Amino acid sequence: MAANVVLAALKHVWTTLAPLRLPMALMGGVALAVWQYVRATRDVDLLVSLGNSDFGLVMARLAAAGIHPKRQPPLVPLGSLQIAQFRYEPPGAFVDVQVDLLLAESDYHRQALVRRVQVHLPDLGMEIHVLGCEDLILHKLLAGRMIDRADAAALLRLNRASLDLAYLHKEVADLGVSVEFGEAWRQAFPDELAPKIE
Repeated sequence: MAANVVLAALKHVWTTLAPLRLPMALMGGVALAVWQYVRATRDVDLLVSLGNSDFGLVMARLAAAGIHPKRQPPLVPLGSLQIAQFRYEPPGAFVDVQVDLLLAESDYHRQALVRRVQVHLPDLGMEIHVLGCEDLILHKLLAGRMIDRADAAALLRLNRASLDLAYLHKEVADLGVSVEFGEAWRQAFPDELAPKIE
């Protein structure tokens, strides 16, 4: 899928939700590019905190903007998380882009939103928030798929000098992803021992 179609979907979803003033951040494949790692992706992934807001309000706003649930009910449990999947066809694209909203219900996810970083995306001509690199690595380690592990390793390798390793190590231990972190570290730096995390 062409990157401009995914970016058009991101811009539309972001500008649709922004007036609700909910804490949200871009994560997933598109967010990787902010942290120097570009790879193809076919969807838009956002971490969103509802706070005291009603998910029905989010649903109504998205529906009014032509962004429709992929299934009913739209909220689906994913382990201890809840995710809502939508589809949106940008004008002239003739293809649906999947939009995933991961609800920030855990302490870790709420903290990740506090740490989010505001960036200017020139291709969109706008400012958005993206997960900090450390939190994007943690998100990838928690997801655990092969592509997510490869993403985590690439982020480690490309951003090593600027990472807050103390924060990363603490969260790796707290989230119970030490084994996954060690694997990603060895993939990123095959000639080095992974840091010991307790």
